[in-house]
Amino acid sequence: MKPSLRIAKREIALLFNSRSTFIFAVVLPFVSILFFNTLLSEGVARDLPIAVVDLDRTAVSRNVIAQLEAAPEISVNFFPLNQQKGEELVRLGKVYGVITIPKNFEADLKSGKQVSIINQYNSNLLLAGGLEYKAFRKVIGTISAGVNIEKQRKQGVSMQQALVNYQPILANNHVLSNPYTNYSYYLNTGFIAMFFQIFVMLTTIYIFGADLKYSKGNKLLSITNNNLSAIILGKVLPFTVWFLFVGVIMLYSMYVWQDFPFFGSKITVFTALLLLILANQSYALFFVAVSNSFREALTIGSGFAAVSLSFSGITFPIFGMPKVLQWLSQIFPFTHFFELLLDQSQRGFPVFYSLNALIILVVLTIVPISLGWFKLKRLFSKGVFNHNI
Repeated sequence: MKPSLRIAKREIALLFNSRSTFIFAVVLPFVSILFFNTLLSEGVARDLPIAVVDLDRTAVSRNVIAQLEAAPEISVNFFPLNQQKGEELVRLGKVYGVITIPKNFEADLKSGKQVSIINQYNSNLLLAGGLEYKAFRKVIGTISAGVNIEKQRKQGVSMQQALVNYQPILANNHVLSNPYTNYSYYLNTGFIAMFFQIFVMLTTIYIFGADLKYSKGNKLLSITNNNLSAIILGKVLPFTVWFLFVGVIMLYSMYVWQDFPFFGSKITVFTALLLLILANQSYALFFVAVSNSFREALTIGSGFAAVSLSFSGITFPIFGMPKVLQWLSQIFPFTHFFELLLDQSQRGFPVFYSLNALIILVVLTIVPISLGWFKLKRLFSKGVFNHNI
């Protein structure tokens, strides 16, 4: 135990003497927590700029524009003279959509003809484009309902019957997870935790890789009498404790400071957080073991940690991926941590349903270090990477 404590004291001293380690372990985690909590603090995007081309210029068309302006998701900021100029605003990124009200809109509407309002929006920006489309459909649906009900009223139909005639079937929606439709609750939960595990991965690779880059591996083995376990324990333990503290701050920023909903078990989430740290440290040691250089280890580790976002289900649901990619997603610790975090925070599932994720995180902590153990032992016996770059 004494050699491990000696190495642990050395790592704590190096933390404040190594600028790179200090940035990875201290500066960037808190910067990312502050950045993402600030970036999505509103929860839902509001007042997205759009353009309206009013070719009719009547009381009815002005009413349509007023109702579009009243929609909280969008804001009518431009009134181009024609549709081509409106499309140019979309291409330049000044607006997220252009809505065109055709000529004779009011006259055709009053004569009983079916009229159309053109909506063009940028679908490359999924969130902004989706919100613009949603707001447009809601406004046009409201206006259409008003016109239809008014026609029925003129024919002597009661208001209640007119409503039934227009929409005989009502949709009764119940949102089971994130009923607040707050993007921050879902996206921040993933993004903050994802960047957190990247910093765990890079810090672990750095503290081992730096010693091997500068030929200090065999020196550490001599301190511990060729005991690799003592080296790993001494170097990893201080950062495990530190990142556990940072992780608690991360969770506090979401569930206390930002007041995200939390309906599950705090102990389960805390356990998963610890296992996420340990699993990423285990993978980091494996990447150090199989790499030929410090740079290669950092490249592989950062790539693995960053790609985990794509396999977590944040950007695309896992069940919609090809089977091979669904299986591949299971090797990423973040996939299981993120699913558990959602289950225990927003969904409020019983702990029993999160046991599978905890078991897999334990497995992903044990397997990588086991696979790389003998290569890591040989690497430290040699004392240096194969290539000094």
